[in-house]
Amino acid sequence: MASMKKNPALKALQEPVTVSEASGVEKLAESDFLTIGTLAQMAGITVRTLRYYEEMDLIGPVKRTESQYRLYNHHSLKRLKAILALQDLNHSLEEIVATLGPYSKRQDYNRQEQWEETRRSLQAQLTCIEEKENKLSAMKSEIQERLQTLEATCHPCMDNTPDKACPDSCAYLHVHD
Repeated sequence: MASMKKNPALKALQEPVTVSEASGVEKLAESDFLTIGTLAQMAGITVRTLRYYEEMDLIGPVKRTESQYRLYNHHSLKRLKAILALQDLNHSLEEIVATLGPYSKRQDYNRQEQWEETRRSLQAQLTCIEEKENKLSAMKSEIQERLQTLEATCHPCMDNTPDKACPDSCAYLHVHD
């Protein structure tokens, strides 16, 4: 569980919602509304990407102006951060919709259903992160073993005259195979 606190993707999901200093706003209040451009800039994505997420039903505006401009709030930014964190873990957008639930459905929940769905979503996110951590840990161990083999087998050979039994194309040097 301690390693979960160090995971950058999990950290992104727990970060306080703040606006970059360049915008001149220090903290986004619950009542503040953001335009699609501002939200995209805060998240470091393009407006087109945000619109695509809306098409995928990952996110949507919480309100529209009389001119039909999209407006978002701090909940939108939190959801967007969760989407981006899961993408950083190489989840497809379809997997993210399955994990977070479709945005449009979120509008229809009563308070109890919202709590249950939020809990389910957070548990699914945690499970995804734990699965990725396990896979990464296994990959790390395998790479460390290969590195140790390379160091033990080839390093002495490189420091001295190569062993006559050592072929020009050494199997130990093909760590990318």
